[in-house]
Amino acid sequence: MRPLLFLALMCFSALPGTLTIYQRPTGTPTTPEPLRYLLEPTSQTVLTQRGATATLPCMLRVLPANYKVRWSKVVPAEHMEVVLLITNGAHHKTYGPLGSRVRLRRSHRYDASLTISDVALEDEGRYRCQLVDGLEDESISLVLQLDGIVFPYQTSKGRYKFTYFDAQKACRDQDAQLATYRQLYQAWTEGLDWCNAGWVMEGTVHYPIINSRGPCGGKEFLI
Repeated sequence: MRPLLFLALMCFSALPGTLTIYQRPTGTPTTPEPLRYLLEPTSQTVLTQRGATATLPCMLRVLPANYKVRWSKVVPAEHMEVVLLITNGAHHKTYGPLGSRVRLRRSHRYDASLTISDVALEDEGRYRCQLVDGLEDESISLVLQLDGIVFPYQTSKGRYKFTYFDAQKACRDQDAQLATYRQLYQAWTEGLDWCNAGWVMEGTVHYPIINSRGPCGGKEFLI
């Protein structure tokens, strides 16, 4: 399982050759229309482990005469999507840093599922399968989630020596990825009790305390 630091963060940057689509939110969100071309996935979360092979399901209901399927990875903080693969059913092309590790499963002609080999820490996140038929399009989204553990970490120099950016480097040095608040909260509900403040991905600091005591927030401070 992968390690997840809640004192650090793994940073990534775009590489040359990446096809990126920027989508700034505009207007009021509308209720999505029922799917006509794609089947709704039975589960929107795919669990996997580092180094494994994972498949994100995307099944077509029908095969339009001239269609394309585009797979992309969503980057919510930047309001953009990084295109990974485009296919017209007969041929396909891959893009970006993930291009060498992605392929279509193609178990049958209605199968546009994306397979990712040698899953890495940075592969975790939300993906979108979009079918384009002329001027019409529709899509489904799935989340690739890696199995892992949350563990506390501090420098040998003592407590509270990390700035947020120092914590980023510490995470990289540990070959780990920052835990989100949700992951930290889950670890806390499972028994994590650590009397130190730690950074999380959102840039905030938290005390994962189960048993409040004098040095840890006093008698009335629980988390």
